Parts: sequence; C-alpha cells; structure tokens
Amino acid sequence: MSSHHGTDDDLVTIARFSSAIEAHLARTKLESEGIQAFVADEHMIAINPIYDLALGGVKLQIKNSDVERARKSLGDSSNGSFRSSF
Repeated sequence: MSSHHGTDDDLVTIARFSSAIEAHLARTKLESEGIQAFVADEHMIAINPIYDLALGGVKLQIKNSDVERARKSLGDSSNGSFRSSF
C-alpha cells in the first residue's frame, strides 16, 4: 500500500487540468502503461467553464495502489495547464 490514506482500491486525484483533452491525454498515457485511470468533472466544467475554479479543474484519478507508478509516468508530462495533486 502506498503512503496515501485509504485502501489500495480507493480513487485518488493525482493531477488536475484546465481542459478535458489534456486530462484524457494523461489518462491514455497511464492506461498504455497498465494503470487504470479516470477523468472526473469534465462534463461539469464543459457545461460552465467557471466551475473550473470551483471544482479545481478536470481531475485525473487512479487507484491508491498505482500512485507511485503514475507519479513516475507523468513526471515529465507536465505543461502549463497541468496541476499536480501530489
């Protein structure tokens, strides 16, 4: 189990993005490495972009047990709109 709280199967937010497209690119990268990932809040922000600030961006979530692998995978993927949740 990683150092994060909760069980290995709990979902944790590992990154936040300003756009759903960037979140899905990161999700695809993780999934290509065998890490199941989910994008959260993309539809709420698409409905009203002002929600980006209120919700903290489009979230990329993974299982708690995959945090260390995902951190390594996304370490070099950050760009101007990527906000790490580590």
